[in-house]
Amino acid sequence: MREETRVITLEGIQCRVELLCFEPTDRTRIRELYNAWRTLTDGMHAFNSRGVNIPEGLSEAAFCLEYNSARVIKVHGGTSGSFDTIDLQNFRRQQIKATSVAEDLTSFGPRSVWDDLYWLDFFRDGAFDGRFDVYRLPNDLIYNFRVNANETFRDQQLQGRRPRLRIRQDIITPNNLQPIGTHTI
Repeated sequence: MREETRVITLEGIQCRVELLCFEPTDRTRIRELYNAWRTLTDGMHAFNSRGVNIPEGLSEAAFCLEYNSARVIKVHGGTSGSFDTIDLQNFRRQQIKATSVAEDLTSFGPRSVWDDLYWLDFFRDGAFDGRFDVYRLPNDLIYNFRVNANETFRDQQLQGRRPRLRIRQDIITPNNLQPIGTHTI
């Protein structure tokens, strides 16, 4: 992997973006980190403890390798840097969420922004098999989701709150969304 700085336009504003770019040779290290995370999680389960959430650095790196994206380290300029990765071809901001459990509860920061939202499922069909499914979630399904009887996801963000939802249960299953890809870690 290599660090790189690019000047790109986001929300009509030129910004300097510090990126972490992954290369095919990084796959071995990412696989090693995945296996170490699995060993730690299995060990925690042996103590009747909750497993460790999959680290964002691992899920984002795995996504970047498959989708020609780079991990965002920092955005300098007059726009929000609260997104995870960026598509290196068209510079669309990407938010990456991942799960390693059957019943996820995903939260979003009040200032989270994205052009495209992706959800990675590392607990495919209730098991770990070294692969992950990638779903592209339509923005309208997220922003218009009723977090409670009176508020949508967007309402809570505008109030500076952290909206939470169960992406599999609330978005994927009722809308019969299918993965856009399945990849090996």
